[in-house]
Amino acid sequence: MQNFSLKPLRTVSLIPKEDEFLQAARVACVSWNLNPAEIEVLSHTENVVCRIKLSPTEQVVMRLHRPGYNDLAELNSEVQWVESLANAGLPVPIALPTETGDYYCSVNIGDAVKNEERFVGVIEWVDGAPLGTPLANTSQDVVPHFKTIGTLAARIRCHSNQWDHPEGFKRRRWDIDGLLGDAPLWGRFWEAEPLTYKQKMLFGDAREVLRDRLSLLSTGSDRFGLIHADLHLGNIMRDNHDLTIIDFDDAGHGWFAHEAAVALHPGIGEPWFSRAREAFLEGYCSIYEMDNEEIDSIDTFLVVRSLMIVGWLDARPELPAYEYFPTVIEAAEQAVENLILDL
Repeated sequence: MQNFSLKPLRTVSLIPKEDEFLQAARVACVSWNLNPAEIEVLSHTENVVCRIKLSPTEQVVMRLHRPGYNDLAELNSEVQWVESLANAGLPVPIALPTETGDYYCSVNIGDAVKNEERFVGVIEWVDGAPLGTPLANTSQDVVPHFKTIGTLAARIRCHSNQWDHPEGFKRRRWDIDGLLGDAPLWGRFWEAEPLTYKQKMLFGDAREVLRDRLSLLSTGSDRFGLIHADLHLGNIMRDNHDLTIIDFDDAGHGWFAHEAAVALHPGIGEPWFSRAREAFLEGYCSIYEMDNEEIDSIDTFLVVRSLMIVGWLDARPELPAYEYFPTVIEAAEQAVENLILDL
């Protein structure tokens, strides 16, 4: 097995502490005229997510957004699109306006040494628990849900094909440059610091192969449009038999086959993966019929996703998920080697 050298968490000391995020959340509550009985940090991945408990029966979610990832125009565009999905009957939580009718305020977090300014938004609470996580595989109990996940992904596609963007709408593009360009949205994965020289060369070669493959794919509205872009099991909440899609932070313009690959990616390497894929496609094609060429391209995007996560995690050593970096690198290396064998 490959030996890995994890990058020291040298930036962690510059990240505000949990109590500082809690204090900032309490300050932000004023903008929504919320009187919290309790505030709890639920997760810290891309954003810091807090539960704002208002009463024994009422609570909302507050997100303190990672600095520099989405600007205010992008965040407001996310609100518009998610609201349109909800109006179309998709199970998604909508944003709640401030007292002034805006959807975000800004707060300063930390002291003079580790000060951050973050945009803050509040959305509806969603009951239940995530189906899984973006990195760690889960049990085969999730397989029956993949049919529903497929139908939800296809319904997003159908909505994308008919929705007129409002003036000023702004979201990122998960195109060739966004995924595999010189400055990809999730980082230069082929230069990640923990990689060996051999792995850097391997990932760099894979990038060129994948760029060639994606260049053959259509970016017309029949194949490319607004997608969630991070539809992994951790962003799907289960409450009994009901599924709700959360966290549209990465939403943007991309290939619909990429959306499918992201949904399927957590199952790679599991014995139930083929059954999950079959269930997903059954659900998807019951709403929107994918042709064989588009279905085949999902395999390409599975490799892209494996490499993207390397870049994403390399830039975030402060996150708890960073401990999985050796596993992430090993999985990406295996995906790339399989890609090369198929050439």
